[in-house]
Amino acid sequence: MAGRVKTATNDLQLAGRTRWILASVFLLSAIGLAYEVTLTRLFSVIFQYHYVFLIVSVSIMGLSVGAALAVNVTRGRVWRGEWVDLVYAAILVALLLIGVAVVIAQLRSASVVIVALVAALLPFVGIGFLNAILFAAFARHSGLLYAADLLGGASGLAAAFVLIGWLGALDTVLALAVVSALAASVLAAISCQRPLQTRALGVLLLLGVGFLANRATGLVAFSPARIEDAPPDKTLMLTLQQDGEARIIETRWDPFARVDMVETGDDSLRYVFTDAGAGSIMVRYDGDDEAVAWMRQDVEYLPFTISPETLDKALILGAGAGRDVLMARLAGADSITAVEINPALADLTRDSAAYNGNILDLPGVQTVVTDGRNFVERSDETYDLIYANIVYSQAAAPGHSALSESYIFTREALQAYWRHLSDNGRMGFATHHGIEGLRLLVAALDMLQHEGMTIQQALQHVALASLRSGDPQTRTSVVIVMRQPWTPEQTQAFVDAAHQAGAGLLHMPGFQELGFEGLALGAVTLDEYIAANADLYNYTPTTDDSPFFYQFTPGLPPGLSDLLLISVLVAFGYLSWLIFFFVRRDGLQWKRAGLAPYFALLGAAFLLIEIPLIQRFNLLLGQPVLALVAVIGALLIGGGMGSLLSSRFAVESLPRFVAIFAGAVAAAAILSTLVYPAIIEWALPMELSARLVITVLALLPLGFVMGVPFPSGLRLAHQVDPGGVAAFWGANAVTSVLGSALAMALAVSVGFSAALLLGAGLYLLAAGLAHRTWRRMLV
Repeated sequence: MAGRVKTATNDLQLAGRTRWILASVFLLSAIGLAYEVTLTRLFSVIFQYHYVFLIVSVSIMGLSVGAALAVNVTRGRVWRGEWVDLVYAAILVALLLIGVAVVIAQLRSASVVIVALVAALLPFVGIGFLNAILFAAFARHSGLLYAADLLGGASGLAAAFVLIGWLGALDTVLALAVVSALAASVLAAISCQRPLQTRALGVLLLLGVGFLANRATGLVAFSPARIEDAPPDKTLMLTLQQDGEARIIETRWDPFARVDMVETGDDSLRYVFTDAGAGSIMVRYDGDDEAVAWMRQDVEYLPFTISPETLDKALILGAGAGRDVLMARLAGADSITAVEINPALADLTRDSAAYNGNILDLPGVQTVVTDGRNFVERSDETYDLIYANIVYSQAAAPGHSALSESYIFTREALQAYWRHLSDNGRMGFATHHGIEGLRLLVAALDMLQHEGMTIQQALQHVALASLRSGDPQTRTSVVIVMRQPWTPEQTQAFVDAAHQAGAGLLHMPGFQELGFEGLALGAVTLDEYIAANADLYNYTPTTDDSPFFYQFTPGLPPGLSDLLLISVLVAFGYLSWLIFFFVRRDGLQWKRAGLAPYFALLGAAFLLIEIPLIQRFNLLLGQPVLALVAVIGALLIGGGMGSLLSSRFAVESLPRFVAIFAGAVAAAAILSTLVYPAIIEWALPMELSARLVITVLALLPLGFVMGVPFPSGLRLAHQVDPGGVAAFWGANAVTSVLGSALAMALAVSVGFSAALLLGAGLYLLAAGLAHRTWRRMLV
């Protein structure tokens, strides 16, 4: 049977076209991943966090839609080399990318999610169509093609971050349209049809000139000021709309975020917004402390009022535009270490030195651009005050950033801060509202219990204050954790300072313990206290394995639950169509029923492993963007090498080799839960370059074994069901979205480790399928 299929299909060969075809696959993959990253940056400015996750993930479903279209166009037969179709498809992708840029540039409302969704999805459909056709046409060489695909994805990932920092996110989408026209030219070159080549080159030239013209004129440009009904956590838009004198005076893009500096009618302050949401205040400062003494009346200043005579060394986590550094100077700190994760924000603050008095580089101030948690873990210093202010004006209501990972408030983070306090030191945290403050207070009590205290002892070390006026959802709250128990003198001084700032005490040992009587008397445990409030809010302490501090409500965030439901329905529908309704012929139905689940398992399993690894290495590298590039890049490069190896296996040996390699992925994923934390702990004190190299070297072996199962499956599919290769490619794509949703759902509800272990289990299932069913298919 296998011999008859091979003879009948008249398989297209790579001979004489190898470089051009691999270049096409490389470019298409680079465009796809770069576009995905760029969409994330654009949508982060417009939509709330969970909608960003929903929109980008659902958009990737376009890859499977494109694969389904490819199957429909070929009608189940092997593609015969109609290059004109592929050239026009690549040109269409370029035009669709331009359309996406125009739609986003003209967007007036953040409520039209469906418009953004449909626009964003269409280029993925075109890319999925092209990739499915090429992988189906040259499936015998899937090892080479998949290697080009993975390496292209790694290159696109890196290029996206460079382009976003250079051009901005919207112009990056337009630049990718030009690259898509380049891919069309490469495909036209393969066709050896001169008129087609001329048309493709003409389109490339036209789009290139158009891109340069738009850079010069700004005809297609994105401005958040146009968004009229912005989400409540997009405070940039709200500020521009509510303050007639507010205007953006500078904008910067980098791979981390978009940063906007806004001036208002009050010249004493400027606001700096990250992704139009999280804001930081820049204070006009000329070296005269008395001119900024008004900050001592702010509730955020309360942590600096505790025993100021003992405040020598202060650590500011999230220095932002410098306001917190200035408060530390007002409090008399001699040595201030300011840590800021966003390099664009730090650069903007430094470049505004004439306005802010060069606050980040004043004598006694050391500014470090890295993740605050990473800095603390790597530091040998102790501090009299560790301070983090996450407050910004017009703060979001609870739950709006539920999927946003925060490693600042996990149990492990609080333990690290505790270890770096001086004998009389304290931590101070300013939060958006009382709900955040209460959850952080519970987390502090949990940490102190893990440090050996009883709950009654722990309550003597903490305090919670909150503004008494205004909307309860935006009443700034302050949490204090003292190294030593509160003294009566400290308590009275803090109570007086809180009242002057317009704040009331929700918990203060010996002064206000209402609501905590059961804990103070030992009548209830901390777990029982959390469970008693679980119907309203989730106060469970977060951990590094599940760091979703802003997920206050029980269950999954709405955006994530929607995505999970959609991805399950789409995957079920696609696989049902593929197994039961796809063109039937030659008795291939039972083989298709065996191959479709295999590719579906791989799609979900890959993402279930990849997402937890990005999270795990974020701590080591100290930059989310760097962790994303390093982890995905290492897995893709390693996968490319594994794919090349797979091309050397004879088809008859694939059942055995694939079972071995898929099982190896599962074993490596399980082992990584023990090995990678140890590697991270060992490498944390090293320089960044060394940590980056160690990350890549640690992940390459895992990527290598992960690179074998998919191209090997395509080679087998080509052997036994060549007309279904494109559909199998689509099955892998559609379940990748399901894997992404599952990974996040498990991380929120259980932890990232659970997602990684589920991914390992799915690889084991794929190994079992290959071992038990593939041999019969080749008979």
